[in-house]
Amino acid sequence: MKSKKLLIVLLLPWLSFAGGQEIYSENCEKCHGFSQQGSLGLPLYRSTIANHSDDYLKKTIKYGRPGRIMPSFNLSNAQMTKLIRFLRAGVKAPQYSQAVIAGDANAGKYTYEQYCQRCHGAQLEGGEGTGKNFSWQKDREVSPPALANQGFLHAAEDQMIKRIIMKGIKDTEMMSFEKEFNFTDKMANDLVAYIRSHEKPMEQKLEPSAAKEPLVFVYESANDLGTTVDRLRDSAAAYNFRVYPSRTLFEGLGGIAGDDEKQVVIRFCNFKNMQKFLKLDPRLGVILPCRVTAIEDESGQVKVYLENYMHAVERFNNEQISIDAQELINNMKEMVEEAVW
Repeated sequence: MKSKKLLIVLLLPWLSFAGGQEIYSENCEKCHGFSQQGSLGLPLYRSTIANHSDDYLKKTIKYGRPGRIMPSFNLSNAQMTKLIRFLRAGVKAPQYSQAVIAGDANAGKYTYEQYCQRCHGAQLEGGEGTGKNFSWQKDREVSPPALANQGFLHAAEDQMIKRIIMKGIKDTEMMSFEKEFNFTDKMANDLVAYIRSHEKPMEQKLEPSAAKEPLVFVYESANDLGTTVDRLRDSAAAYNFRVYPSRTLFEGLGGIAGDDEKQVVIRFCNFKNMQKFLKLDPRLGVILPCRVTAIEDESGQVKVYLENYMHAVERFNNEQISIDAQELINNMKEMVEEAVW
């Protein structure tokens, strides 16, 4: 009997995580790492989770971080509970009052500029890059989070923000301002009030504007296939793209060169432009290859196909990415239009 009780005690931690690890693996591991060490996403250290209430974690999962790499997840309450239990790994959840901290936002702005702006940005927009491995600030282990992000502000309690300011977060670059800079309660309250002043009503997610546009832009060329390909390459170079060797469509999909000489992919890239996208979200390097495809049909008519990347980009829910991607698409459309006449 004693051995059975001992076995149950030993199994309790594992049983409490049951299901949570699978949910983490399916939804979180790709960005936050196998052992929560961080990658595209921020590290989820136990010492970090110890600062967060269950309510904060649930809202973070629900709202994500609009404009950042963290998406929203439509998990059930039961799934959220299992996931949070796994993340917490026995660390007791802190309890925070929902009361708003009264402070002087104007004084908090001055404090922010003196102590916080260097890491979190002049507009509380956070650091460049994402997560841990893709921080573009070389003096940082991770990209500092965006404090004006609406997902964060809708999830975070004022008391949690104040605690992190005053006590810092163990095992991270967020120091204790109470210890390092002798912060007073008033300074912390004013700073919280300033951060909170950036909160706005949570907007209802609208249908992406790209849904009104075609998946692919199609152009008819006035020239034969060879001339069209040459003109597309010349036009790409004129628009400051680096042009790569063209190849047949099936060759690009793993086929053999010469499979179909009447379907040609013209490939090009602007590295400065691509680096700008990668700073906003490294995943864009996978979905934003620059290319157009020229195809000659049985009648000899040549058509040029340009993928509308906005359908993929708008799923990132990042206004700056959408602006930059629309500019890129417009340049590519002009490039093709000049080449097909």
